[in-house]
Amino acid sequence: MGRDRSGVSTGIVLITVGLIFLADRQGYGGFHNLWPLILIVLGATKILFPRDGSMRVGVVAGSRGCREHRFSGLWLVLVGVIFLMNQNHILSISQSWPLFIVAAGVGIMFSGMLNRKDQDGGQQ
Repeated sequence: MGRDRSGVSTGIVLITVGLIFLADRQGYGGFHNLWPLILIVLGATKILFPRDGSMRVGVVAGSRGCREHRFSGLWLVLVGVIFLMNQNHILSISQSWPLFIVAAGVGIMFSGMLNRKDQDGGQQ
């Protein structure tokens, strides 16, 4: 099943790169402005296609390893969005660093909630 997920991930990344180059040829921005989309797509792929082979949207579903894989996908999406905003002069990286602190806090909060749920046997 991992091979299937790898093929899907590779295909999605290639489609993204092709669309970025197409946008460049059409005058909508170039690779230098849109490259963070690759990070966003990789993160979304990690979220949508976890290691266990299922396709469940959300961070809560699945085993502990699957959740950690999805959290790493969320981090990739966050970093990609910040870089994309920086490249397009919406929000500079020097202004956006507090978002990493907020994201770390949210991650710690959800991690604590998920660990408590695992210890309770999945019941609340």
